[in-house]
Amino acid sequence: MSRWVDVGAIDELKFSPGAPVKVDDQWLAIFKDGDDYRCIDNLCPHAGAPLCDGTVLDGKVICYLHCWEFDLRSGACDVGEEWNVKTYPVRVQDGRIEVEFPAVA
Repeated sequence: MSRWVDVGAIDELKFSPGAPVKVDDQWLAIFKDGDDYRCIDNLCPHAGAPLCDGTVLDGKVICYLHCWEFDLRSGACDVGEEWNVKTYPVRVQDGRIEVEFPAVA
């Protein structure tokens, strides 16, 4: 089961290039991707760097520590699938971003 969580107004989130947001106890990163928004886990699974601070190029975020790439749509890592990050559906409602996240038990 899941729920939609409001993570903030688009014009109030700090995109540089990604915007870090916290849902429950987990940090996520929101990125602008063309006309859409994407959401992935914020921590690089390799060394824990915040992916929101990486570089975005061609629909991927590049971690600034070791240059690993993560696809913003699928979470796929260029180094291998064991390093993929989780992605979350995103929707915009009245200028606010909502992320679909697992329901709290």
